[in-house]
Order: sequence, then C-alpha cells, then structure tokens
Amino acid sequence: MIEHFDKIENLGVFANYSRPADMAPFEKFNLIYGLNGSGKTTLSRFFADLNAGKAAGFDQLKYKIKTSEGEFKQGVPYTRALRVFNTEYVEANIGQIDGQLNPIYVIGEENKTLAAEIEADEKNLAALKEREGEKKSELRKVELARGKLFSAAAKEIGEAGFGTAARNYNKTKAINAYDKLDSRCILSNEDLALASSSMKQDAKPELQLVELSKLYRNPLNGDEATFFDALEAYKGRTIELLAKSAVSNAIKRLSERPDIARWVEEGQVFHTQKVGEVCEYCQQKVPQKRQDELAAHFNKSDRDLKEKITAALLDLEGFREDIQGIGFENKDLIYPELSEEYAVRIEDVLQERDRVVNYVSTLIDALTGKLTRRNEGYGVELNVFDREQWSGALGGVNSLILQHNSETKAFQKRIDNAFSKIEEHFLSKIHRDVVAANSAIESLSADIKECTEGDSTKAITGTRDLEIRISESRAKLANTHQAAVQMSKDLSSFLGRNDLKFEPEGDGYRIMRFGRAAKRLSEGEKTAITFLYFAMGLRASDFDISEGIVVIDDPISSLDSSSVYQAFSFLKNAVKDAHQVFLLTHNFEFLKLLLNWFQNIPPKKKGKTYWMLHCAHSSETQRETTIQPLDSILKDNKSEFTYLLKVLIEFESDGTIATSYPMPNTVRKVLETFLEQHSTGASLYQLLNNLEYDDTKKAALYKYSNDLSHPTLSGLDPALIGETQTNIKHLLEMIEHIAPVHYKALRDTIAG
Repeated sequence: MIEHFDKIENLGVFANYSRPADMAPFEKFNLIYGLNGSGKTTLSRFFADLNAGKAAGFDQLKYKIKTSEGEFKQGVPYTRALRVFNTEYVEANIGQIDGQLNPIYVIGEENKTLAAEIEADEKNLAALKEREGEKKSELRKVELARGKLFSAAAKEIGEAGFGTAARNYNKTKAINAYDKLDSRCILSNEDLALASSSMKQDAKPELQLVELSKLYRNPLNGDEATFFDALEAYKGRTIELLAKSAVSNAIKRLSERPDIARWVEEGQVFHTQKVGEVCEYCQQKVPQKRQDELAAHFNKSDRDLKEKITAALLDLEGFREDIQGIGFENKDLIYPELSEEYAVRIEDVLQERDRVVNYVSTLIDALTGKLTRRNEGYGVELNVFDREQWSGALGGVNSLILQHNSETKAFQKRIDNAFSKIEEHFLSKIHRDVVAANSAIESLSADIKECTEGDSTKAITGTRDLEIRISESRAKLANTHQAAVQMSKDLSSFLGRNDLKFEPEGDGYRIMRFGRAAKRLSEGEKTAITFLYFAMGLRASDFDISEGIVVIDDPISSLDSSSVYQAFSFLKNAVKDAHQVFLLTHNFEFLKLLLNWFQNIPPKKKGKTYWMLHCAHSSETQRETTIQPLDSILKDNKSEFTYLLKVLIEFESDGTIATSYPMPNTVRKVLETFLEQHSTGASLYQLLNNLEYDDTKKAALYKYSNDLSHPTLSGLDPALIGETQTNIKHLLEMIEHIAPVHYKALRDTIAG
C-alpha cells in the first residue's frame, strides 16, 4: 500500500513537492479533487510510471514514496501491480476500437491449476528474459568495446597509411581486413615509419639509364664501334702513330728544338699561304735557299703524319668530353628506400669515370708529344684498359634505376604492399584484445541462446517455448466469449441501449454495431467502451485486484449526465475489492457521488482519505502543486458555489501576482452561478446588464471576469493585484445587496 509521496521533483507542476510533516497517510480508499490544470492528470501518469521506476520525457525526475513494502525512489520499480485509467489509457485504447482489442482472460474455478502453471511459467519467463536482457546488455558492451578496438585501429591505420584520419578507412574495413589476416606481424618503429613514408609519396617519373650509347668510328678499319671498343682501337692507333717518322732533310736546329720547330712551321705555313715573301717578323725577304730548306724539313709525309695525329687527338678529346659529361639524376628523384644506395653507386661510377678520363688523357698526352717528334719513330708502353670495373660500377647504378622504374610502373602495387604492412601491424596489435572479446561474445551468445532456446541437458525451457506454452495454456483457460457477453451486457446497461456489442474475434474482441464493425463512435461511446474494457481488465488473470492498486482519473469525460451514474456504479463494483484505490476528479457532480459513497463506508472497516490539489504560481514562469486536505466546505456541502464563495471571502492579497492569478476564474464562476439564479439573459453581459445594481461596478466586474479569466498572449498585467481585491469586494457587496438572506445563510455555513 502507498502511504505517502515524500518527494516529487521535476515532474511538471510537481516541480518541488515535499510531503507536509502533518499529512496523514493514504488509506485503502483515497479521493483526490483537482481543477483542470492543477496536476491531476500528471499525478495519474506518475502512478502509471511507478512500476517502471521512471517516467518517459522526464529524465530529471526524482521521487521517493513510502509504502507498506518499504521506500521506493526513481530507478527502482515499485513491486505492487498498478492499473491506471486516465486520458493516456483512453487514447491508447480508443486507437484500437476500430480494430481488434486484446483479449481479457477471466479465471474460472475449474482452471485454477492451469492458472497456477501459467503463473509459474510467467515467473520463469520473466526470470529468463531478465537474464537474457542482462546478457544482451553485457553483449552490447563487449561488442561496443570490440568495435572501439577496430575504430581506434582504423584511425591509426588511416593516419599512418594516408596521413590523415579523414580518409575513408573505417571500422568496417578494419574488421573485414582482420578476418582475412593469414598471419600477424608487428613492425619495428623504423619499418613502420618507412611504410608510412612510402604511403605518403606520389609516384615518381621513370629515369633514363646511365650509358655511353653513342657509337664511335674505329680508327683501324673505319667501322662503327662502342666507346670502349673504339678506345681500345685508339690505343693501337696511338702506338702506330708513335712508331712512324716523317722522311725529310731535317734541320738540326729545328730537330733539337721542338718549340722553335712549331713556331717556324706555323710561320712557314703562314708565308706559303699568304701573298708576299716579306717576313712579318723582320720585314725582310726570306732567302730562297732558306725557303727550300724549310720546305724540305716540313715535307708532305710530315704533313700527313701531323694530320693523322691531329685527327686522332680530336677524336680522343671527344672521348674525354663524352666520358666527363656523363650525367646522373639527383638522388631526390629516386624513391627514398633506394636513394642511399644510389648515392653510393654513383660514387663508384665517378671513380671509374676518373679512371677512364685518365686513360684517355694518357693517349692524348702521348700523341701531343708525337706532334713535335714527327721526324723520329719510337715506342711507348700503354696498358690495356680494364672495362669490367666500369661495367660493374655502371651496372650497379642502372640496377637501382631499373628497380626505381619498376616501382614506378607498379606504383599502386607498391602502395598496396606498404598499406598491407601498416594494416597488418595495427590489427596485429589488437589481436589479443580481439580474441578476448570474441571469446566473451561467444560465451554471452551461448547464454542468450540458452535463454531463448533452452537446454534439454540442463532441463531449461527457453523463452520461445515458454511463450508458446503460456499462449497455449491461456487459450485453454481464456473465456473471451464469456468476457464479451459480460462487457456487452454492461455496455448496454451503461448506455441504455444495446446496439453496440463486444464480439469475440481471433484471440480478442471487435466492437460491433448491429452486426457490423462499428464506425464513427461518439466520444461518449468511446469513453464508455474504454472504461468498461478497463473495469473488466481488473478481473483478468494477469492482475490480482486484491493485491493490486487501482487509480482512476475522471472516468466520466465526454459522458452525458444520464451515464454519469452508470459510470459511478461500475466504478464502485470494479474497485471494491482492490488492495488500494485512488480516485481523481475535477467534476463537482461526480465528486458529490464519490463523497456520498466514501461517507457511507464504515470508517472502522475500511480507511478513507480526502484530498485536493492546490496549484499556484511560485514565480512568474513556474506553477507548483501541493496536496492538501479536501476543504471542509466541499466535503460537507453539496454546493460548489459555497466553496468558491468561501475562497473569495477569505482572499487576502499579499501584493504578488501569484496569489491573484487564479482569482478571475473563481470570480467568473461565482458571478455566473449567482446571475443564473437572480437575473435573465443569454450571455454574461446581458445577465449583468439586466440586474438592478450599480452600473459602474457591474462594468468593472464584467471586464475583470471576462478579460482576465481567458488566456491571452499579452503577458501578466501588474494591475491584476489591485483589480482582484477591488472586484472581489464589488462582487460580495452585490450578492449581499441583491440576496441578503441567501448571503447571510452562506456566510453562516462557511463560518461553521
């Protein structure tokens, strides 16, 4: 049994409710009266949420209730079953009235054993579902943790592989890659950095091989030859030219002085080719005898030898220029993993190039010396050039260039290989944790399967079979026909006609009118059907009313006056055996019926309490409700008018808008009730205008009660404070002036 609401916070108008210290506990029967907007519906929803321990849409809800079973607070479901009839129940079931209503299972004496079996199965089902829920919750956590492992790995792979986590590598790709791993390898920091660096590169262009591809003339036979074959031939040509001598009448002086011989030869050629016989040096004619001597010294065979030597020198100079001009690509143009070795290989080639240059220079020097010694033949020892060292050094460079070019041609494959290393590295790092998670997932999945499908070796029946067995057992004891007959009878009594009936359909019911599915039900019909459906449900096999709590919030909404008494009658019979009852209403006529019933319940036999909800502004933006004892005027009198008049008589303004805010509605209700008895007219304005009283005060009362009792969008007017006190005074004076005897009787009643 619920004894108190000790605390309710953050629940609509119950923003900061605390139980008054002197508040009596709730009893078996509890009546709660509250005007519209006072929090009555909110309170009924609060009851409905107690079995869940939380309220949808109110994440900050805090509460503490005191019960005979102990204290309960938010997050802890209340253990005693509750059934709540309110607007939400009506809305939820009205939506099904045009369709099929769920069945209500009514237990007969002959089905007690079967009902007990159902109860036992349902307990087992609930326990298994709870265990299944716990395991599923654990499974979600493990799967989430496993997913985070792959998400983190995917991020690292993306950063290392692409240089940014914003690329399209994600958790799903990481999981797929992990499932396909044949091996696991964790890279060293250096290897990981190298693979990552490779991923961040762009494809480099192909490079030309370093080679002496030009063909040269073989001086011995005139054929085309490669560089080194031609160079070898020029070694032979040099030896051949050195061994030759020009046949001449040598001038001793010139033979002994090659430097003078060169100078003289150039002068002799100059004077031979130029017109004139005067020496440009001494400006004298060269004697004929001297001319003849020089001609004999520099004869044709000498000129031929010189031309051959000069031609050989030109070719060898070309050889030297070619070998010196051989070029190499900058190491920055080659892939980083090859660049260091590339630089070393280039140094080897440069050394070999210098050796080739030196060899060519040796031949050039020998022939240059021969130019001045053409009149003698002599031999010289020249080494054979070893071209294998050059070929080895050049082959080392070209091997790296070929490898570079191969990588460029297969760049995507190279990128893929580097990425595979990175991917395998990071997936290998999480392998142990993934294995542990997989093991936990497998174990939890087995537990969930056991809950769902059961295990014959452990004598465990799974939820699937239990649900089937419960459904079959319910079908055996369900008496949908009996429930339909009873509800149809009650509906006929309730409405005073028998055109509407509950008809069994499948495992539920359908509302029929004259044998056809009912359409376009009136609001009163919908309310009656839903209330009777709720009342019958209190007798269902899944709810023990003697141990349960029933909460009913205004079952007479949309009912005409002739049906109010039927609703009251069904309500009394439906809840009389309940463990505890809470009845909420805003309707004064229905309140009078409930009060009459409560007052005839023997106080010693069954406890009863009377309450009302009082809602007032705690600030300009917040209203708060408190639970107070029902005012004695309402409890002891049959007239709402008496209670409202008491509110006006006892009103004292404290200077705040909050205390004055609800008064215009109260003034209007009292004014309308009084004028209906003492004036004539079709509207409030006509009723006031036809009353014989002070016109100024009547005008003020009309404006106050008409304008301020309706919602506006203009905000709160501070003038409300003064206007309230003034117009209450005007109203009371008018009532006393028009009906002094009635007014005195009312004052006496209020005074007790």
